[in-house]
Amino acid sequence: MSIAYTQNAADFIAGRLFPTRPVTKQSDKYFVYAANTFMRDDAKLRGPGDESAKTGFNLSTDTYFCDKYSLGEMIAYDDIANADEPLNLENDAAEVVTHGLLIRRERLMAAACFASSVWGLTVDGTATARWDDYMSSDPIRAVDAAKKIIRLNGARDANKLVLGMDVFLALKEHPDIVDRVKYTSAESIAENVIARYLGVDEVLVAKALVDTASEGAAAASVDFALSSKSALLVHAPASVGVKTPSAAVQFAWTGAPHLPRPNGLALRKFDVEAKQALVVEGDITCDFKITGSGLGVFFANIVG
Repeated sequence: MSIAYTQNAADFIAGRLFPTRPVTKQSDKYFVYAANTFMRDDAKLRGPGDESAKTGFNLSTDTYFCDKYSLGEMIAYDDIANADEPLNLENDAAEVVTHGLLIRRERLMAAACFASSVWGLTVDGTATARWDDYMSSDPIRAVDAAKKIIRLNGARDANKLVLGMDVFLALKEHPDIVDRVKYTSAESIAENVIARYLGVDEVLVAKALVDTASEGAAAASVDFALSSKSALLVHAPASVGVKTPSAAVQFAWTGAPHLPRPNGLALRKFDVEAKQALVVEGDITCDFKITGSGLGVFFANIVG
């Protein structure tokens, strides 16, 4: 037998939160319409012989750059030949590399998007009732207020809510949610139940872990890849195209055969004869870009 503390692929949410836009170039520009372009009431009464009232729109550009992150493991032929059942060192290496790249992508998304400085509004838990204060807080009303702000900012409805692990655990026990569930359903309070009562399509719980200690060191630095005490409400469609607003987009450089597929990893293996070894390696090439700061509300340290 063997024991391995692998993480579930579903625990990584970076590939599911925002839509992915495959791009053929590592870096390029994209166009941005002013947020109020399609909300203005510019029409005027027109008298006989008058020209029509004139309108227009402002167009700007922004850029992305898909950095390439790589990870690999070299396995000596001798180690492969001497491996006992049920070990499969080649498969193990592929799994370790895949986990490492998924963790890197999760942390890239966290740095770019799961932060208070990048969104149009941040609700600071130090200045409001925290959601684990069951006597004073009202998370349902707080989320509804944030949904109204997102609607006003971008004419779209918030549809996804990311919960840090501590926030999820607090909401599972919050009386405002527990009381509604116990009178209407026998379900346990999981992500889909919280989503229903908070009025969003999907709740994503940030469960992925990262250990910042070096290989072989004691796992004393394990923590969640995303802040466990914060939450993020966004509008994020399933896909993006022309004139499709989204709080953020994952740009994925996929323009050559050696590059990863959209929202995926590029894994390969090859022999290094001079070292009598097999190398298993992989790449990710992506950039998480805030494309609509008004379409997100960040709840910073919303539990204690």
